[in-house]
Amino acid sequence: MKLLSYNIHHSSQDKLEKIMAKEADIYILPELANPSQLQIPHDYQSYWMGDCDWKGLGIVVKSTLSSKLPELFKPKHKYLLPLYLGDILIIATWPTKTDSNKDMSYPQILLEALEDYVPYLKQQPTIISGDFNCFKGQQEATKRYSIETILGFLEDMGFVSIYHQKTHETLGRETMATYYHQFKENYPFFLDYTFANIPVHSYKLCRWNKDESDHVAQEIII
Repeated sequence: MKLLSYNIHHSSQDKLEKIMAKEADIYILPELANPSQLQIPHDYQSYWMGDCDWKGLGIVVKSTLSSKLPELFKPKHKYLLPLYLGDILIIATWPTKTDSNKDMSYPQILLEALEDYVPYLKQQPTIISGDFNCFKGQQEATKRYSIETILGFLEDMGFVSIYHQKTHETLGRETMATYYHQFKENYPFFLDYTFANIPVHSYKLCRWNKDESDHVAQEIII
């Protein structure tokens, strides 16, 4: 089963069609517009949350796969979207600042949301993927809330960062980037992660398509 995790930097119908042509079984799509504003292919179904129709967090999955929003779903955590895909729990991430959390850092927003899911993360085969908006050396990070504390929190529950597992690179010393600030090649960051507590068959960062997004897609074979 192929999963594509990709912050698509504002969606349009044309962009969505190009991304869907990559023929994944499930897409995690930060910055997806409300599916009511788009034409989702008839053989896929969508799940979405957001504060405005033009940009939110979406999951698009083949209709032939068994998928459902779990009872554990906590909509108070903006932009953390869980979905059962058969027996696997998929958690899409895109920590985003809103009026209610504008004084929080991105690592704090994400970690506090993940902490609410701890009982499920300890029990379920789970994949957590998306744009984390977190990187090592983040100016607003603190000792309590940083990508390092998120990594430690997840590792303590048996999760691994699939990129770092596959490349044997360490956090903050990645040789590849997942985001180019303001589309500048000389301004790279590593913001997009996939964590799992189950084996995955393969993982890769796709080639950056500057015409599509300022992010790089992650392709995971489950």
